[in-house]
Amino acid sequence: MELIKKIKRKVKSVLQNMGFMVDKKAWVSPSKKEQEHYRKNIRLATSKDTLQSIENTIANQKKGAYLRFGDGDIYLMLGKDELLNKANVQLSKDLKRAMKSTIGTLHKGIPIHSEWYGYEPGIQLGMHLVTNQEASKYLKATYKLLQTNTIYTPVALHYTAVFQPEICVSFLQFLKKQQPIFVGNENVAPNLVEKLFGAEHIKTPAVNSYQEFHRIEKELVQTLQNRNKGFDVVVVAMGCPGRALQQRILEQGFNVYLFDFGSLLDAFNNDNSRDWIAIGGGVEAMQEILKQIN
Repeated sequence: MELIKKIKRKVKSVLQNMGFMVDKKAWVSPSKKEQEHYRKNIRLATSKDTLQSIENTIANQKKGAYLRFGDGDIYLMLGKDELLNKANVQLSKDLKRAMKSTIGTLHKGIPIHSEWYGYEPGIQLGMHLVTNQEASKYLKATYKLLQTNTIYTPVALHYTAVFQPEICVSFLQFLKKQQPIFVGNENVAPNLVEKLFGAEHIKTPAVNSYQEFHRIEKELVQTLQNRNKGFDVVVVAMGCPGRALQQRILEQGFNVYLFDFGSLLDAFNNDNSRDWIAIGGGVEAMQEILKQIN
């Protein structure tokens, strides 16, 4: 009997992580009044505007971060497991602190592309689009923490790679010119890291990266101190714990912009890890983007 209960809990957890089942205790639906407030006040920036704002911030050497909160971040914040990370009390606190952050110029994004809150041409179910109800629940869980009515798209690179490749290529070329420190998945091919970012790679585990969080943070702090630049750029690609790392670095006073790259890096690394990659033409199409980066 106990084994059956364990199997049921595991199946439930998998279904929740895949979005097919929702834990009622974790997800509280917003009231009609709250939904009306969101629809009236929330502005969702386009991918082009999001990347342009980030580029301007970096060009003007202003500290800040592109904080891409997904459904997994919200699960972890609420004390639930997500696909690549186990629930952790401290991680939950760190993610809440990152959502509430007001340090520097911040570009905060959550996955609310929907009929009610807007979406760009080409976005569809399986490719960044969610239902009105899902989007509203994400807002219910995060709105008071985010403390902003301007929500930046969390899939700016992903979208432009498929629908506006010239914008994607231009931004990636700009990013590489900054010679950023790359903090990300140990499985990313060295030649890809070199092509996109340069030589500096602080390696993180592909799964449960929060278990090595203190080591990763220490290495990044040491690297920033050794480079001793007046302004630096860090590219982060370590899943949900990456948002916690971004906040920790900003709290330590470094004049740095931290850019969260996202699953486009998987596609560049020949990993068809997300539905949007397949819908957008597969890893083959993303390789064409790479060819255009000098």
